[in-house]
Amino acid sequence: MSTSSPASRPLVSRRIVIGVVACAALVALGAWAYGLFGGMIDLRVYRMGGSVLLDGGSLYDAKLPGSGLPFTYPPFAAIAMVPLAAVPWSAALVVWTTLSVLCITALWRTSLPKTAWSFFNQRKRTAVLVALTALSLLLEPVWQTIQFGQINLLLTAMILLDLVRPQDARLRGFWLGVAIGVKLTPLPLLALLVVTKQWRALRNAVLGLLATMAVGFAIVPKQSWRYWTEVILDANRVGGLAYSGNQSFNGFLHRLGNDAGWVQPTWFLLSAVFGLLVLWMARRYWLADERVTAIAVMALAVLYASPVTWSHHWVWIIPLGVSLIRAVNRVWGLNPAVVTGVLFYGLFVLRSIWWVPFRDDRELDWTFWQSIPGNSHLILGMIAFIVLAVTSRSLPKPAPVTADRA
Repeated sequence: MSTSSPASRPLVSRRIVIGVVACAALVALGAWAYGLFGGMIDLRVYRMGGSVLLDGGSLYDAKLPGSGLPFTYPPFAAIAMVPLAAVPWSAALVVWTTLSVLCITALWRTSLPKTAWSFFNQRKRTAVLVALTALSLLLEPVWQTIQFGQINLLLTAMILLDLVRPQDARLRGFWLGVAIGVKLTPLPLLALLVVTKQWRALRNAVLGLLATMAVGFAIVPKQSWRYWTEVILDANRVGGLAYSGNQSFNGFLHRLGNDAGWVQPTWFLLSAVFGLLVLWMARRYWLADERVTAIAVMALAVLYASPVTWSHHWVWIIPLGVSLIRAVNRVWGLNPAVVTGVLFYGLFVLRSIWWVPFRDDRELDWTFWQSIPGNSHLILGMIAFIVLAVTSRSLPKPAPVTADRA
């Protein structure tokens, strides 16, 4: 049964429109104040991809003027960016950043349990969400995403909102597939659907991915063939692996040994072992109906195992931090949970990965003490994983897995 009357729906719609317009105005003001109109290099790369397609050029030979950055995403991502390429730069910046900020709000709204909202009326809930959204801009991954004009917040919100829906929700999983078709990094999340026997959602995700590929081949067949047979295998297009901004197992190992022969097999082994542990724990949380936690834990596997995980990819810390606080509260009580939340998010606010020398392979000369802040995202993520693993023992006994019918 709907909780809102037909007469109240126009009022809600007007509030949404007013909120979006107000957000856009604040984004424009903030972009001007922080000089973002002259930056946002990743958004410029996205627009370059759209512009190349509009001009009939070669997508994977194009370089962003001034930086030489290539377009590294599937062809569907460039097709999706055509509208942004067709409008003036200032309009694209405001629209894109407004969407990113609204996605921060959506992540908090989805990650926080319903019991957290029972203490507030509608006006106070709105105030809390606005405050959390504003404070989130202080988090290193979130601000990096905004500053670079990255797509991470949009994809994270798309995936989380899609998978937390009821099991029988129409096309549940489809948007996960679309997210993979835009940027391949969420691909391991399909494993969660497999181990929890969510066959309908898995089918929809595969269909979503295939739909993006079909659109690419229909519109730019030569570019699509080149991407899926050549570009996808070229890891050198994404930048230096030892760079401190690469907060993954691979980045950590390259900072230790760079081109040493043991780096690649060690990365593969670490990723495989950690991936299996994550999959086991994510399944445990999913069957205990802790969906946000299960998805956030699976995101850790993506962040650690990816060859390149730039610090701005770590926007998953929003749902991960909420899950960590809830787990600590369940086992040790409210006060330790509050302290945990302050420490977890506070350490990301410190942006300690940038305290140490970086760029030009200076990461290869870090001392032991420099490597601690220099790998702080990895360290904090591993601490969260360990705490969630320990507290998972307090979860109710999981119900037998019942398979979705595809």
